[in-house]
Amino acid sequence: MERIVMEIDTKFNKALTELEEFLPKDKHPLSLGLDHPSVKKVIQIALELTKEKRLITTELLYNIAKKQLKIPKWGLNKIIQMLLKKKILVDGSKFIKTTVLKNKTRSYIYWEIKTHTGAHFSFLKEQVSFQKEHEIGVGQLIWHLKKLLEFNLIKKVKVKNYVLYLPIEIDNDIGIFYFLLRDEINRKIVEFVLEQGIINRNDLYNQLELKRENLHYHTKILIEFNIILPPVEDENSIMINPKKKNLICEVINNFPNKVSIKEQNGLISKNLC
Repeated sequence: MERIVMEIDTKFNKALTELEEFLPKDKHPLSLGLDHPSVKKVIQIALELTKEKRLITTELLYNIAKKQLKIPKWGLNKIIQMLLKKKILVDGSKFIKTTVLKNKTRSYIYWEIKTHTGAHFSFLKEQVSFQKEHEIGVGQLIWHLKKLLEFNLIKKVKVKNYVLYLPIEIDNDIGIFYFLLRDEINRKIVEFVLEQGIINRNDLYNQLELKRENLHYHTKILIEFNIILPPVEDENSIMINPKKKNLICEVINNFPNKVSIKEQNGLISKNLC
């Protein structure tokens, strides 16, 4: 949360430096990147428009920049299109990428998404409602999420009936795995299979003492999202997807152990991965 608050309090004259947090520098020396003097001047004009709380349209920015800067028309168009492509600008918005997080509630939502990988809408609504300073309605939450999506700070991924919101830099599988493995039964199944390597479904049923319909439901979901799979030679058994094992271990090891069957009846050793 502190990092986001620091972004909010940063003065306007540091806005160009802030852009580096979201976008890699162009490596090619001849490429039109954010360090190009003409690009900086166009961004500065956009920043001035945000101070005036004016909508930054492509046409308005072009007309103002054309009057103030000695840039050929084709070059100015190229700069503006590059800024739109990189989501530094969004046509018709009052914000640019460096100012969209100046709103404290929006920055708090962004912080929740970054610190709770695989967060879904209901979770975010609940978290915001706990903070009187940031308490907002459903419509406002949707609007803030829309702004974060517009500027490519976050993305959304559909999982069954849920929509997950992830930081743009997070791999989709990581977000999905975090979401699925927050479920206690899913995590118990995965931890046990990690320990056993390959296990017959009947043995899994007996060891975990789950109802058969519950076990079937959860293993079906885990198979659907490539966390576990049946070995080619034995459809009645399941194993961890070897292509995803390192990723699954990374996620599992980041969860607290309070609901893990590692602590129940000594079924699982402490070192799963």
